[in-house]
Amino acid sequence: MTSPKPPTPQPSKPRGVVGRLRHFSEQALSSRRQHTQARAKPNLSMTLRTWHKRIGLFAFVFMGWLGFSGFLINQSADWGYDTKPITASWVMALYGLHPEPPTKGYNVGGHWLAEAQDATMLDGKPLKTRISHQLGLAVAGTADKPLLFIAEPERVVVLSPNGDLVDEMSGYTLPAPQVRRIGTIAGNPSKVVIQDLDAYVTTDGLGWEKLPVNSPVEWAAPVDLPEPQRSAAMPFSLPSVTLEHVLVDAHSGRIFGIGGAWLINFVGLASMALSITGVWIIWRTNQQRKAARR
Repeated sequence: MTSPKPPTPQPSKPRGVVGRLRHFSEQALSSRRQHTQARAKPNLSMTLRTWHKRIGLFAFVFMGWLGFSGFLINQSADWGYDTKPITASWVMALYGLHPEPPTKGYNVGGHWLAEAQDATMLDGKPLKTRISHQLGLAVAGTADKPLLFIAEPERVVVLSPNGDLVDEMSGYTLPAPQVRRIGTIAGNPSKVVIQDLDAYVTTDGLGWEKLPVNSPVEWAAPVDLPEPQRSAAMPFSLPSVTLEHVLVDAHSGRIFGIGGAWLINFVGLASMALSITGVWIIWRTNQQRKAARR
């Protein structure tokens, strides 16, 4: 008669928190060893697949931005991005641009005239009439109604002392086709003189007379602006670039300097690597499927 087989001893369950932790650690270590032993030896196909995923994740965001920014650049003329100015301080800092108020201006009769980036300044206030190519400032008129004459190469603008437009003369309304400079008669500042080849004088801008040669004239000349005038012009002296310019530089990475440009270059190289590894993976997969069918 065969004796019964003794029962297989069962492993005792760990007791206590320390025992359970030790048991769990031994199981995890054993599982890791088995996984390491069972893991296949890496080959070229597996390596390319791994790097294809990594490069794809890196290039995903940048390729999306390049496509989106390229679309905006193509639409810039239709959507007005080529003329829309950007004055944000952090954008200007990327370009190394900072506010630069004017340093020179004209001072006649207690009035200051200067040209800021975005406005013509008279006594620290922006004028509604932009006078960009200033040749000088002169004061005439009468004590009850003083007038400010501001000359440009092709026109003379007449303003009230508070900056309101009174008159604007150009073309046939001027005695000279071009204006080279403006001033007043020495000793008689109420008479304004403009000159091209010949000089002409007026008191109100309505009638002009030819000035005799060698008449004494005090011509307007730029002088240094005092600090209060420069401070008043600061808000109107902000640099700007067009939105299209910012988009183009952001698209190429140059807005962030040489490092940004090289980053975009690296994205281009990454895209080439994705194409090569993608073709290799597809070709290798097809080869394996053909071999399995045989």
